[in-house]
Amino acid sequence: MFFKIGFFVLLAVVIAMCFIFIKANPMMNEGANSWTEFYSENPKETISFLNKTFGIKSEKGKEPAADGEEYNILKAGGQMWPFAGIMELPKHNGEPIAPGTMVYLTVKDYDAAHNKMIANNAQSLIDHKYVSGMKFGIYMIPGGVKIGIAQYGKNKK
Repeated sequence: MFFKIGFFVLLAVVIAMCFIFIKANPMMNEGANSWTEFYSENPKETISFLNKTFGIKSEKGKEPAADGEEYNILKAGGQMWPFAGIMELPKHNGEPIAPGTMVYLTVKDYDAAHNKMIANNAQSLIDHKYVSGMKFGIYMIPGGVKIGIAQYGKNKK
């Protein structure tokens, strides 16, 4: 009897943890701020500052940035998931973009979200890109705000 109760309690805990894991993961929740991209003139100095100031750790990404530059993943102490990436200023139409940050919102269906963005007067700056199973794009939305959208999972070109 004791083992049956213990088994069901353990099963309930495992199910609850899976539910919390899915609900807490911003890469699984439509519209959540799931990623932040730091575009830096000097990524090593930016990483050093973030580490000294906030204890943020970095590790080299598994894949290079879109232009082949080194890409670093950032993770705050105690967090389950990394929250940002940092790279040297990428180029758009041959010109480097300004230093800054870009917020990515999670979407469940990139193509449907892209179509909604365009229908609601967003301007596509970069769209339909793929990195590490993520399909993403960057848009200028009304008000002059640049945001990214990203669908996570097993996306292929």
